[in-house]
Amino acid sequence: MSLWSWVNQPEELKNFQNPLFEANSLVIWPSVAPQSLQLWEGIFLRWNRPSRYLDEAEEEMKRIIDYNRFLQDKVNSMKKQITQTETEGKVDEVDEVDKVDEVDKVDKVDEVDKVDKVDEMDKVDEVDKVDKVDEMDKVDKVDEVDKVDKVDEVDKVDKVDEVDKVDEVDKVDEMDKVDEVDKVDEVDKVDKVDEVDKVDEVDKVDEVDKVDKVKKVDEVDEVDKVDEMDKVDEVDEVQENP
Repeated sequence: MSLWSWVNQPEELKNFQNPLFEANSLVIWPSVAPQSLQLWEGIFLRWNRPSRYLDEAEEEMKRIIDYNRFLQDKVNSMKKQITQTETEGKVDEVDEVDKVDEVDKVDKVDEVDKVDKVDEMDKVDEVDKVDKVDEMDKVDKVDEVDKVDKVDEVDKVDKVDEVDKVDEVDKVDEMDKVDEVDKVDEVDKVDKVDEVDKVDEVDKVDEVDKVDKVKKVDEVDEVDKVDEMDKVDEVDEVQENP
């Protein structure tokens, strides 16, 4: 026997249909972006129910069981009444049986309606959960964008501070270079002054040497002259006294 013959039954088919489905004649192009991917909790987590829903379902089951017991007791009491009235006639018995059947049918219909209501409540809760998750994802995305903007602003401020620091370092380096150049110029000036002083001293020494030489030459010339004069005097004396 085919599985589809059982699934396509109207009372079973509604359990496998999507109540949020909307027919569309156009081509569906799904988004493959990571932020568009969502877990289908209704399929993959359909057996994972929060404790609150489990408690509610358990209470509903207990209530249904208690109501079933009540109906069973009622049926038993009716059966007793039927057995008591069997002697009154077959017509009365048939009527009672029909009433019991009607009560059972009504109870079954009520139970089916209750189960349908529970399923609808579960579906509504799942839709609410999906909406809440989407809202939380949107809020998280907005927070991430704000964080990225703040990080960018901090990076810009850091870069501006680094540029200012580099400019200050460059200025300090330039001032140091200017100070070094000034110091070198001062040293050069001092060296030049020292050289000029040395040249002046050497010139003075040379002049003194020259003067000394001239004096010595003059003295020698005077001595020579005196010697010559002495010689001339001696010659004259010799000539006068032969």
